[in-house]
Amino acid sequence: MNKFYFVGLSVAIVAFLTANALLLFGEKSILPKSVYVDDYEQTYAHAYTTNLFKEALTVPEDTVEIYIQDNEALQQWTVNEGDAVTAGSELAILNEAETEDQRAVWETQKIALESQRTEVKASLATLEQAKAAQGGAVSRDASNNSEITNEEDEVIKFDVNVSVGVAVPQDGSYAAGIAQAEQQLAALDSQLAVLNAQLAQNLSSPSVISPVDGTVSKINRDTEPLSIEIYSTEKVFLSYVLEDEWPSVQVTDPVQIQGEGIDGIVTGTVQRISEMPAEESKWLEAYHQLDPKQQNNPLAYYEIRIVADAPIENPLPYGANVNTAITLKSASDAVALPISWLFDYDGVTGKAHSLHINGRPKTVSVTTNFEDGTKAVLSEAPEVGTVIIHEEKLEKFVVPPKVFMPFPSRQPDFEEAKNTYWRAYVEYLLAR
Repeated sequence: MNKFYFVGLSVAIVAFLTANALLLFGEKSILPKSVYVDDYEQTYAHAYTTNLFKEALTVPEDTVEIYIQDNEALQQWTVNEGDAVTAGSELAILNEAETEDQRAVWETQKIALESQRTEVKASLATLEQAKAAQGGAVSRDASNNSEITNEEDEVIKFDVNVSVGVAVPQDGSYAAGIAQAEQQLAALDSQLAVLNAQLAQNLSSPSVISPVDGTVSKINRDTEPLSIEIYSTEKVFLSYVLEDEWPSVQVTDPVQIQGEGIDGIVTGTVQRISEMPAEESKWLEAYHQLDPKQQNNPLAYYEIRIVADAPIENPLPYGANVNTAITLKSASDAVALPISWLFDYDGVTGKAHSLHINGRPKTVSVTTNFEDGTKAVLSEAPEVGTVIIHEEKLEKFVVPPKVFMPFPSRQPDFEEAKNTYWRAYVEYLLAR
């Protein structure tokens, strides 16, 4: 009998203690409690950035192509690949007997290019007006014919080698469309300069001359139309972004550039982002070697061009490899919190616990500007100097409990310790 008595008494005591523990320490208990919190920090303002790191190649800012339609019109090339030329330099000698026919082709090309230039200028004006008014999306296009009929009803074929289509995204962002139109205007002006230079020369000694300073990159000596390609002296940096990176990069994004031949780090700007997949070229092939990545979609490489903010002092050869860091997002004097410290967080808005003056947690709302690694950089945040605490149990309390935290500790570094006089150590030990 005594055995069953003691067993029953033990069960009753355990049940009593368990019930009291639930009443005292349960989540719905109204009795005041204290919670130990060891994760906390005081907010401070700092500058944050997110960067996209890309390999890039040094390429000419412009490429000029000069065509000779008739093989019989050419007498002799006077330059070779790799030769440096200046504006007005002789590139080839023409046969005087064929000069008139070649001039007729150049004049016809000039008419076509001037017509296209008018179309692009009209598109540019429309885009600038729409941007100023923030109106609807605009799209203009002009044909890029490869043949034209002259005044004598003769059909002449030629290669204009320029696209004049200008399109603007539906979201009303006109910067890309305006940049595209300005680039096309520059290409047309370059080709018109070539033609004007050819038409302005003396008929008694006809020749093909360079309209720009640069370097001869390629000469087509075999198939009509014969041509010569000249790289401009001015250089930019060419890179490629993948399909998932493309939406993040914007025209005018700041860039840091570093590489062999560059003193320190120079700043630059994203000048252009292509919407079309990059065509196969020696530049793309080299990029694949510099930054090999396994891609399910082989077309998902898009060309971006970066221009330095100031001329680079040391000359760089075409094709030189540089490293770039494109700043995608930045915030100055911003507060950031560990993402894991936020609750009810959907990637944009969330909540955090701050320490109220009464020693209890207080819920504060936050809004994320962007995420930088494991931190959320906030656009709407607690004031600088606010103590933010992290403890998941705090979310479950109906009434905020009091919290107690460890005192912050600071360990002196070696330099500080070795520069401290020995007597200070003795006084500290005695004072304890």
